[in-house]
Amino acid sequence: MQNTITFNPILDMEKIQSTKVSLETIPLGIRTSNFTSASGEATSSGNRLRRLFTGVLLVVLGALLWTVFAHVTGLNDQQVGADLSPDAPREIYIVQSGDTLWSISMGIDNDGDPRDTVDRLAALNGGSSLYIGQELILSN
Repeated sequence: MQNTITFNPILDMEKIQSTKVSLETIPLGIRTSNFTSASGEATSSGNRLRRLFTGVLLVVLGALLWTVFAHVTGLNDQQVGADLSPDAPREIYIVQSGDTLWSISMGIDNDGDPRDTVDRLAALNGGSSLYIGQELILSN
């Protein structure tokens, strides 16, 4: 036994021709020139731009007020970065015979280019002169 479905549409041409369809009866979404607001009044593109500008302005103003509020109330008092206080722990190296800032920098710098480390060590220790037994500050 085989199941078959037959479809024979009956078209009533008179009914189809008598039905008039207008664009006002079909919801097409937003039209390019004007659209109606929830209250039914037509709004222009100038009103849309004003609303957009007002929205952006309110968001920027809100972010600015939140930032000022956070600074005034101390919500962001967390310190980030190196501890640069005088009582922060320091690494000290005692200079040996034959040491140079370059050789010391090569020993503590792992990226292969010690030039920045040499400059930092010279700045931390008051210059690039070394003498045997000097306590060289490696980090602050």
